[in-house]
Amino acid sequence: MYRKMRELIILKLGGSVITKGEEKAEVDEENLRRLAREIAEAKRDGNFGLMVVHGAGPFGHVPAKKYGLDKGLRDDRQLEGFSVTHQSMEKLNFSVVCSLREEGINAIAYQPSTLGILRDKELVYFPTRVLEKLLEMNMVPVAYGDVLVDEKTGINILSGDHLVPYLARRLKAERVVIATDVDGVFNLDPKKHEDAELIKEITSENVNSILEVGTSRRTDVTGGMERKLNELLGLAAQGIHSEIVSGVKPDILKRALLGEKGLGTLIRKYSGDVGNRNRIC
Repeated sequence: MYRKMRELIILKLGGSVITKGEEKAEVDEENLRRLAREIAEAKRDGNFGLMVVHGAGPFGHVPAKKYGLDKGLRDDRQLEGFSVTHQSMEKLNFSVVCSLREEGINAIAYQPSTLGILRDKELVYFPTRVLEKLLEMNMVPVAYGDVLVDEKTGINILSGDHLVPYLARRLKAERVVIATDVDGVFNLDPKKHEDAELIKEITSENVNSILEVGTSRRTDVTGGMERKLNELLGLAAQGIHSEIVSGVKPDILKRALLGEKGLGTLIRKYSGDVGNRNRIC
């Protein structure tokens, strides 16, 4: 029998915090185990439902780039790439699910490629009824960025950063937590600029003051931080706030899941927002 959760959190584990390097598909086992432990501790201490979406790192971005999957279906070789990239993501997903289960979480893999449909890179179909039932039973579904059928381009990439706000809306999540490889969003890339300053809050009012956006130097075929912020600002306009926090510093993720604020960058609604019209250009 399940107990009613106080709130639902969508957690995004960035590919940069669960994998190693830029080109070789290798899981960062040590960091993944720690993150799984923090998630489990937070789940035990807090009364919340949880849906996990993880990024791809080199498991997805490298083969997707090799086969040009973000360009749409142009030749039969890309069908091979579809299979190769999805299989690679299944391997990463297996490691994430195993790490969570080893910490006592009833995690279950949830494959986007068998469910979702894109239209010109936008997710237009992704049924959530099964997810709702799993969450009611206090299961923890674990989805990920994947290769999907695209009604316009044939095939294309579903970024985990695009899936998160889609699910947050349809599952009526209270908030989103994103664990990445830096402390949040900076006015300059902190890996290139020592004087980069952490931006504690982002709304449509101040987002254009970010001069150089980015949290990772790794190969990325899904649009990077700019698209991520666009998606999250749209979510914030609907009252669902998000926080980007460090996934490499111990205990930060646990504290964020338990509701502590100010640990990274909060993306929240600006009082002047109307709908989802405010975008980064």
